[in-house]
Amino acid sequence: MTTRKTFLFLFSILIIAGFLRLYHITTVPPGLYPDEAMNGNNALQALDTDNFKTFYPENNGREGLFMNIQALFLKFFGVNEPWVLRLPSAILGILTVLGIYFLAKELFSVRVGLLSAFFLATNFWHINFSRISFRAIMAPFFLVWAIYFFLAALRKLKEQ
Repeated sequence: MTTRKTFLFLFSILIIAGFLRLYHITTVPPGLYPDEAMNGNNALQALDTDNFKTFYPENNGREGLFMNIQALFLKFFGVNEPWVLRLPSAILGILTVLGIYFLAKELFSVRVGLLSAFFLATNFWHINFSRISFRAIMAPFFLVWAIYFFLAALRKLKEQ
């Protein structure tokens, strides 16, 4: 498969992933779940006090990275709407689709990478968690990219 064809397939898959994660994100799902609302409260509190914590003890305690990212999105967009809280999740979901392509390509082949990316882009549960502002969507993102960069570094060491 040519590089141009691969790029077009990958770009198409990312368009599908983006569409499925961003289409009607302002209205679907409606409202905020209690955990999403607590994340939003912590993000707003961090903005108001200029105190970006590494750990937020409310709601049984959570690490602060996701809430701090949400706070930056709230500041950047200047709108206190549920979709702004959900946008980081959608972006992380789309970038995970890209990462799974690179990881599967590294492990197997370009064809397997494209198929893997397509399957993740259209996977119900991944779409679901990419559309709500739960910090759990960061786990597959960091896992996929960490494994990819680790394997790429090992390959580079072997080539030397």
